[in-house]
Amino acid sequence: MKKIVRQQNYLKGLIESQDNKFITKQILRCAIRAVLEPLLDNPEAGVVLYRIINQTGLAGLIKRVEFSDIEAYNFSDESENLRERVWADTEFLCVMTHRFVSIFIWDNKTDSKNYVRYYSIWNSKLQDEALDIINRNSIIDIRQFQEKFRPDRRDNILLNSSIRRLVENMDEAAKDAVLGFAEFQAKPAEASAEVREVAHEIKNQLSICDLYGEIIRKYCEKNGITDETILNGVNCISRAVKISGNSLLALKSTQSKELKQCDLKNIIKIVEDLTKVYFECKNIEYIVESKANLKVLADEDSLTAVLVNLVKNAVEAFGTENLSDENGKYVKIKAEKRGEFAAIRIINNAGKINEPERIFEKGFTTKSGGSGLGLSICKKSIEEQLGQLKLEHTGDDYTEFLIKLGLVDGVRG
Repeated sequence: MKKIVRQQNYLKGLIESQDNKFITKQILRCAIRAVLEPLLDNPEAGVVLYRIINQTGLAGLIKRVEFSDIEAYNFSDESENLRERVWADTEFLCVMTHRFVSIFIWDNKTDSKNYVRYYSIWNSKLQDEALDIINRNSIIDIRQFQEKFRPDRRDNILLNSSIRRLVENMDEAAKDAVLGFAEFQAKPAEASAEVREVAHEIKNQLSICDLYGEIIRKYCEKNGITDETILNGVNCISRAVKISGNSLLALKSTQSKELKQCDLKNIIKIVEDLTKVYFECKNIEYIVESKANLKVLADEDSLTAVLVNLVKNAVEAFGTENLSDENGKYVKIKAEKRGEFAAIRIINNAGKINEPERIFEKGFTTKSGGSGLGLSICKKSIEEQLGQLKLEHTGDDYTEFLIKLGLVDGVRG
């Protein structure tokens, strides 16, 4: 009589080999969406292998996978793709295309109902280890996909390290958000307005992460990317994530901003690097004038966030219609000494602002889909740094926002 040997749950062994990393189920859902949605939004040749038992918050996404033209295989216990039911509480998502292979494996059996242990890998030779394990228990021959989908740049160590660093930073930020949310549950009425404001700041900063990630991907596709380009993008992503993390920390703290002596010229340089992404593929000249060595009393990350917001608004004021065909458009940042203050000007020639007297009101916006929170948050932030933000001028010729901050004693222009 033939002896039947049951398989083991080697997927759980992979998780344990990566030091049993833990994340919340909320972050897990975000990771799943981050992997699947780009492929669903821009379908291409690829395959999705998944075992997602708890589909809370993901049911719509899974349905999109099932009804898309993308080849997909479900490995739930009820599917016909399994040889044996050996995976129990272990689940996974594998997305394989010619551009990337992303594998995420997690186990729900932990001491907390809100956390899972996980294993993750992107564009690596080690992908075969996880796929071989899945293949052993699959009716479908997964080896065909392993041979077909092998990204050319999977060994780009710097790029893969950058992606991992971004995910790790976002994990930390998300943990702060979870802690903040727990505190808000105790006092929802007091915190609701602040939550909306902080969410707006996070949205602005994460848009930079998203855009730079897209630029990195496009450069890699062209196969002509330089190390300098990668490093600059990664540095900007890291800076944006840091600002987002600090904004999230504000959810769980009532402390005022930490004011200290800051090098304004250095802050302007950081803002310039961060906001260059908004000018991609747009025929808008970006002018930065900041030659004076000015020391201001400010919260560096908060001031950076305000300036990023104002530059972003200045670019968006031009709209999108025929933008690439128009000449003479510009956005300018200018920093200079004015008496006892440092004056930072953000100027563009996108035209007059309608109802300028309402520009700092919460809920008032001139953009379709805007929240009307950005400028009110900026004004509040600058005032908390003992400074002033105002609309200095708006007309058909140009629009100028002015920030005034106190200079540290002994600074010369």
